[in-house]
Amino acid sequence: MLKIKKSPKALSLINEQRNYVAQFIPQSIIHLKDTKTIFYNGKNLKTSYLIDIIHNLLLKYFFKKENYYNLSSSILKEKYGNNYNYYIKYLIYSNHLVLLRDYLRGTNCRIYRLSNTIINDDITKIINYDKVIIKKLNNKNISNIEDDSNIINPLIKKKLISDLYNIKIDYESSLNYISNISDKLSYNKNKYTIDSIKDGHIFHHFDNYGRFHTNFTILKSFIRKNYLTIDDEPLVEIDLINSQPLFLSNLIELNSLSLLDKDEFSNFKRITTSGKYYDILVDELKLDNRKDAKELTYKVFFGKNSKSSAYDRKFKKIFPTIYEFIKVYKKESSNYRQISYDLQKEESDFIFNKVILDIVKNHPEIKLFTVHDSIIVQKKYEVIVRNILNEKFKEEFNIQ
Repeated sequence: MLKIKKSPKALSLINEQRNYVAQFIPQSIIHLKDTKTIFYNGKNLKTSYLIDIIHNLLLKYFFKKENYYNLSSSILKEKYGNNYNYYIKYLIYSNHLVLLRDYLRGTNCRIYRLSNTIINDDITKIINYDKVIIKKLNNKNISNIEDDSNIINPLIKKKLISDLYNIKIDYESSLNYISNISDKLSYNKNKYTIDSIKDGHIFHHFDNYGRFHTNFTILKSFIRKNYLTIDDEPLVEIDLINSQPLFLSNLIELNSLSLLDKDEFSNFKRITTSGKYYDILVDELKLDNRKDAKELTYKVFFGKNSKSSAYDRKFKKIFPTIYEFIKVYKKESSNYRQISYDLQKEESDFIFNKVILDIVKNHPEIKLFTVHDSIIVQKKYEVIVRNILNEKFKEEFNIQ
């Protein structure tokens, strides 16, 4: 990986240092913005902190689709001060937060969820001017770029973030499109994202598994493909076909082939590198469509494998020794999720540190953004980017 010398000046990105932040909260707590503090249990609580907590939990819900939060007391204390526990207690008292599991010394942390009132309510944008929150947010953005635990090259991180601010959205068309969405989670998530992009309030986060999360990764695919532009020019989405099965073949070769039947693995690698993996599953297992094939694959790759699972039995029917490899890998990792983390790292290393690094070095004029295994660019650069992707693909998988 190319080593980039870090400096605070180089990491102070344009548009990153704000003196306010746009936040999205349910209507049921909109009254909090009209007062600076609330007196509770002998303490004056800052309403800006209460708003920030709800906003960030909602944001996590939008991205993970899981209403389940392990709130670290050390992180809460660092962000909200010594009275952090009073903020959580107030949110429970006011029926905005629910305690699912209490703390048991030496075994676990407290687990919370947002109340149904919060989840099902309409969301409203407010502007939070709290100086402490803004300062910590700006510092977090910079430290996330410097974080060595993330596999993405710092040079690429800077490029990815700065290019996000060149993306524009057809606001009215996007709102009109989501007006027909009946699912409250999907509607709120996309409404939040559309409003944020329109106002230039760009969310971004690099996780420890190589994924780059932004407003655009949770935006409806139809909106991304039809209502976004860069420099007022239309975009094209270029992606890897059957990415996760593809990188499983790499993961297998990096570990051990002793468990596998050579002919089976050779066939698996051939159909994944040719992009025909999901089509083969549809044909061999008599599935209705590629969506069903993807669901089956993700259940086997990322779930808790069991003999009673119809997904597992079907996958094992076609790839018996690869199925055994998946089970052994999870067992030896002592965490069934580890294989998904490692596949994400493989994918991200390829996309960011190979394909996009080549674009940055040889075609710095190209502005882009990513949605996991997809690269989105202006249509006029499609041929250039596809050629780079194909070249790096052949190198990565030793294709002549």
